[in-house]
Amino acid sequence: MRNLRSLALGLLPLTALLASCATTGSDSSLNTVQAEPVSVFSDEQVRLVANRAADWQLANLDGLESYIRFISRETPNPRGWVKGTFFLGLADYAEVTDQSRYFDALGAIANREEWNLGKRLYHADDHLVGQVYFRLARNGVQGADLKPTRTAFDSILADPPKTQMMHPDKHGDPGCAKRWCWSDALFMAPATWWDASVTFGEPAYADYAHSEFQVATDLLFDKDVGLYYRDSRFFDRRGADGEKLFWSRGNGWVYGGLVNILRTMPDDDPRRAYYVDLFRKMSDRLVQIQAGNGMWRASLLASSETPPETSGTGFFVYGLAWGLNEGLLEGTRYSEAVNKGWSALVANVDAEGRLGYVQQVGDRPEGVQPDDRQFYGVGAFLLAAGQILQSDQK
Repeated sequence: MRNLRSLALGLLPLTALLASCATTGSDSSLNTVQAEPVSVFSDEQVRLVANRAADWQLANLDGLESYIRFISRETPNPRGWVKGTFFLGLADYAEVTDQSRYFDALGAIANREEWNLGKRLYHADDHLVGQVYFRLARNGVQGADLKPTRTAFDSILADPPKTQMMHPDKHGDPGCAKRWCWSDALFMAPATWWDASVTFGEPAYADYAHSEFQVATDLLFDKDVGLYYRDSRFFDRRGADGEKLFWSRGNGWVYGGLVNILRTMPDDDPRRAYYVDLFRKMSDRLVQIQAGNGMWRASLLASSETPPETSGTGFFVYGLAWGLNEGLLEGTRYSEAVNKGWSALVANVDAEGRLGYVQQVGDRPEGVQPDDRQFYGVGAFLLAAGQILQSDQK
């Protein structure tokens, strides 16, 4: 297996790196993401910048109005997908770096929430936090209680949803939301179900997850392009350049979800090849369309220059680095994509640890600003950091 760091283009001292990407006061216009990215693959540098991002976000779980431009109804929810993605990235990073203080912080939150999932029984977004709970339990966090997750999943299996998968073009929760009818759902729920199957020794959870994942993929995956539509509303829509509309973060959710499933399911499961095949097809397309600055455009197939976007890029770096670490991807085109993508991400973490250029909550490619921040962007960044750090260990 090729060592990611041996392919680095060169190292900068961290002080120089932070000087190049830091902002002065509240002015984020000094961000240098458009510059040629530098490699920052030493353990010390990766941990320093990742710890800085994790610590800033952990210290700013509240007071959201002061730094988040668009606050959805789910943003403050400690059991929801917005914070849940950060919690998952933090738990993963804590495990890789053996930093118990992060587990302590997450355990306190889980205990306060009594280890419950979100309130919507069937909604994928409310299953994501279960992945955090399983991770905390495996790492011996005091008070871990997985019974609420098991009870919820048993209720679903007792009355599985039968709604159609086409997404109605209207505001509010679509009629198909009891099933995984949108790409984001494939990050939120399936890996939680696989984790439940492995943890409790219950095949029915994995069977349900696999069946529903297949239904979603049959609907949303464009085999010719190798990418997922966000949902059925986007089949015939086109972007500003006339391109098919494939949303960066929407595909980031799927790609990160594939990795989380593959990291959880048994190696000898006969269904594993299905997910590996999807992962490799997406990987091939992603390295082809990475922008010259190391990022991926918000509309992945757009031909014109667009602002950088860090949440989709974070998930793509996470997946590509994991694929290299596990030997599922081989070759310099993947390692160079990781190198450029990680360097571009780091260039958007300021001296305080704030990650910028995170597209706000939405369901399609939209504009993004240098000081746009969101919990899920940091979660993706920490997932990527964990895989960068593991490249030497592999």
